[in-house]
Amino acid sequence: MRFRLAAALVALPLAAAAQPVRVTIVNGTTQGPASADLVTLYRLGQGMEPVDQIESPDAQVTLEAPDEGSAAGGIRPFLLQATYRGVNYNAPVRLTPGETTEAAIVVYDPFAEWNEPEIGLSTWRALYRRLPGEQDALRVDHIFVVENRTEPPRTFIHDDETLRFRLPPEGTLLELPTVSSTGETGMPVPQSSFPVGDEGDYAIRSAFKPGETEIVLSYAVAYEGERYEARLIAPRASPEVLLLASPLDIDLELPPGALPGWEVLGPDQEARLTAARKFDIAAGEAVGMIFSGGTPPPAAAGAPGGVPGGRPLPGLVAPSADERSAVGTIGRLPDPTIASKWALALLMAAALGFGLLHRAFGGGGRS
Repeated sequence: MRFRLAAALVALPLAAAAQPVRVTIVNGTTQGPASADLVTLYRLGQGMEPVDQIESPDAQVTLEAPDEGSAAGGIRPFLLQATYRGVNYNAPVRLTPGETTEAAIVVYDPFAEWNEPEIGLSTWRALYRRLPGEQDALRVDHIFVVENRTEPPRTFIHDDETLRFRLPPEGTLLELPTVSSTGETGMPVPQSSFPVGDEGDYAIRSAFKPGETEIVLSYAVAYEGERYEARLIAPRASPEVLLLASPLDIDLELPPGALPGWEVLGPDQEARLTAARKFDIAAGEAVGMIFSGGTPPPAAAGAPGGVPGGRPLPGLVAPSADERSAVGTIGRLPDPTIASKWALALLMAAALGFGLLHRAFGGGGRS
């Protein structure tokens, strides 16, 4: 059944022509044809504007996109999205002016049991940093890299949760944490999170498609007296965890009772980081570290200071009692800084590869 999106089309000039887009849906698990639950064509610009949609299509279906012509600055790029068994799959589309554009999109059968080594957490990285103008705060960014190695390829999705994480106590949080994921498109997608299990535990239901998916969790915590103790729980078993700190003169100290196997790595001028590392983290293992000291970078001229007297940092949002108690509030609000946080995630992903760590910290990696 076709649902022509009238709101999008009414705004177009009456003379605008329709550009046919013939879509072939392929099941990447069986390598055969697939019939999706829903296929939508989006026009990309300032956001994603749906222009045509068909429910329960066959394996091959034709959608129509508006051709705005040269008067509108040419034909914009489009995004094709197929919803298959509850998971959205995306593929970019560029129209061929005056012709039927051929496009294909690949979907995968789902599975719901986390079964290593078919799917697992390949690494967990966390960066704690002091920023200019934020004297009494630490910015924290976690990257969880999930690798789906299923053969034939399938998508992991579970009705209850797909990944959980531990948040700091509410009294130390200075803003509502945000969660985003990136997969085949290379762009971060905000994720909703919800409380589960013990107090402070939250989870997401993001689907993990074949290949790698990066989950980025970001928040800020109070750094009163230039000291903060991180108390984390490993969401899944992982070959390694890396805790990093910036600037270089932040001290890292293992808390009392920490499990053996940690290496506290000295400051490195080239990497501009100090770090602690542990291999072979078990699911549910406690991960703790005490951060102290560190010279905060100077604020720009005229910029406000940090949080003297307990006042919220500029640009941060202190959660209200209602927000803290609302189910699913954390991570559901749009994040206006997601682009800069994603740039940080990409930088960390590039800088923390094995080769750079080997050079920066003198080896110790696994072959």
